[in-house]
Amino acid sequence: MTATARVDAVPDRAAAGYLVAQAVVVLLWWGTVLFSETVRTWFFPYGGLDPAFVAFLLPDLVFIVGGSLLVARRKLRGEAAPRASGILLGAVGYATLYTFVWTLLLRAPPGGAIAMAVLGIGTWRACR
Repeated sequence: MTATARVDAVPDRAAAGYLVAQAVVVLLWWGTVLFSETVRTWFFPYGGLDPAFVAFLLPDLVFIVGGSLLVARRKLRGEAAPRASGILLGAVGYATLYTFVWTLLLRAPPGGAIAMAVLGIGTWRACR
């Protein structure tokens, strides 16, 4: 089954633009966290990479980066993307809650929790 745009469908360029920017920022965030000790100190309490957090690398790339780009593409075509939006919202929601609890338990710098709050709100708004 292929999806087709409705005749009266209007592309949502603002949502698509946000989602593309989100995908790029998440990709850049992982790159800088993996390769910059200075950046790690903004997010991790001991300046080192926490294996429990690094385990999110592949899921973030697949579900958040890939999902953001997929939903953005559908938004630009004026198509609804309820399944892809739901998966993206679930991935971002899970990562946000995990980051909040992890930050509290480890007394980590709040950078990650703040970033995920912004990401969560932006994703929710873009997927509406």
